[in-house]
Amino acid sequence: MTRAFLWPPRHAPGFPAGCPDTGDVLARLARTRHASVTLVVVTSALRATVEQSGDHEQGLVRVRGSLAALGRAAGAPWHPSYYGKDLVLVRPGDHDPPRALGEGEGVRHGSAWEHVRLPADTGARLAVLLRAGYAVSMAARAVRDLPEPTGCGRAADVLAAVPRRLSDEGCAALLAGVLVRPSGASRALRGAGPGEDPRLPGVPSADAWPAYARGFTGPAHYVVTDAHDIEWGTVVRHPSPGAAGRRTAGNAHLLLPLATAWRSGTLPTPVVLRRAYGLRIRRESLLVEHLRALDDGAAAAGGRLFAALGDGLCGLVTDPDAVWTAVHVANARTAGQLHSGAGVARIPGAIDAAELRAAAGRAHFALHVTKTLKASTHEARVYQEFGRPLGAAAADAAVAFLTELYEQGPAARGGHHLAHAVRHRDHWHRHLPPTAAARFDRLMELAVG
Repeated sequence: MTRAFLWPPRHAPGFPAGCPDTGDVLARLARTRHASVTLVVVTSALRATVEQSGDHEQGLVRVRGSLAALGRAAGAPWHPSYYGKDLVLVRPGDHDPPRALGEGEGVRHGSAWEHVRLPADTGARLAVLLRAGYAVSMAARAVRDLPEPTGCGRAADVLAAVPRRLSDEGCAALLAGVLVRPSGASRALRGAGPGEDPRLPGVPSADAWPAYARGFTGPAHYVVTDAHDIEWGTVVRHPSPGAAGRRTAGNAHLLLPLATAWRSGTLPTPVVLRRAYGLRIRRESLLVEHLRALDDGAAAAGGRLFAALGDGLCGLVTDPDAVWTAVHVANARTAGQLHSGAGVARIPGAIDAAELRAAAGRAHFALHVTKTLKASTHEARVYQEFGRPLGAAAADAAVAFLTELYEQGPAARGGHHLAHAVRHRDHWHRHLPPTAAARFDRLMELAVG
């Protein structure tokens, strides 16, 4: 079988060489005359892999290397492509899925498949493929997360069983999954420009980041950002009188009424998926706008930020104070919908691989500080520079957040923040005043013991 219809797709940013972008492959497939296609999605337990690796970027490398290995193992009739933390396999016609799609390179995966009927119109074909990719991705996530392993399930069967097996919150989180393209078929056909992430038009691709870092001159500060609470939104812990209790919406939070109707049987699965897909397109488009604003602000700070981290960016700037402004401007543009925090770390010497790795670790810790304060009113919820001690009130709020996670137990939403604090407790000591540090030490004794 020829692979001509797949050429020439762009590289999937952040993946090993030879991994094509899924959106390009599906857009190319939409221009062929095949009446049907078998579509398979393999998704990954990224957060678990990141926690196991102790490093976000290394966790991404492991996940994407594992998916690339599964794509190669699928065999010649299948056409692998990649985005985010997912592998997509397509094969014209109706076929059974490949057999070896379970564990890959020590990473937990889940997979699902479906036969997709394609209409005659080219534009409609791409829209059908994108919607099908969303539905099969949801099923793959369900297979990954349900307690009993089910192999590679047919998407329609997996999704039909979801309302009986997950809570309202679990269904909403499932529906909040990542999309192949943020803005639907028309945006996918136009595509991103040169040097941009194919999924995020206007945002610099992760593939351009290593060369940019090597050529960077001047005083360097490593910057990393992340959209806080992208799934459930941020609720202010102690709002002032008359102030709104919710700072931002969240993808899953907005889908909760739809998930409740799904579980109650009020709405059938096809209707739920169609409405959820529309909301996810709008939210992903908002995220693209937000990330563009962050990169625009980085340009004013003498640098660039790259789409290397899913809902966040990383890069280098010369002026860290301008990053503070950039994050505030980006958050103001998407006020009430989503906001980011930024962690910054100075690179004291020449920029080489070792210095970049060290600075990345420090910047990620500073970003983590913003996450512990995201529901507070303290300035460090938006911006934190590594090495800059927290004020007494902000430190107390951060320790209170981590203590509450401990008290809620291992199943607490956001429990990974406590695990991160345990792993980096020496860094915390550098940023806490004595009173908060003493309370933090007692918490660490409980959490470790």
